[in-house]
Amino acid sequence: MTQLPTVARPALVPAQRSRPQAEELAPLLRERPRRRERRSGGALGVGALVVALVVALVVALGLAAYLWVVGDAWQQRAETGDAERAALVGTSEQLQQRVDALQADLAASDARVEQLAAEKARATDLREAADR
Repeated sequence: MTQLPTVARPALVPAQRSRPQAEELAPLLRERPRRRERRSGGALGVGALVVALVVALVVALGLAAYLWVVGDAWQQRAETGDAERAALVGTSEQLQQRVDALQADLAASDARVEQLAAEKARATDLREAADR
């Protein structure tokens, strides 16, 4: 690639700035009018907003503390309920074992009663046969 010679063109070179005289600067440097002071209503609005935010924060913290306490209470209730349920399951199993044992005893007693009834009937039949 060929490189073109660089020539400074007068239109592209910035001209030196002349220093303005003090009289020309005086109107530019005069004091600007100050902005209007905010009315006290604006400050009141900001204060009310800050107070509202603080109140909202306090309410949120109170609600969080309340929910924490309620959550702990429900957790304790759940643990107590689980312990009671486990105890009831154990008691239920013991009672079921006792019922099964009593039913086995009842079945044995019923079998013995039937055996004795059969022996009595046989003895009665033998007596009647002997009486004839």
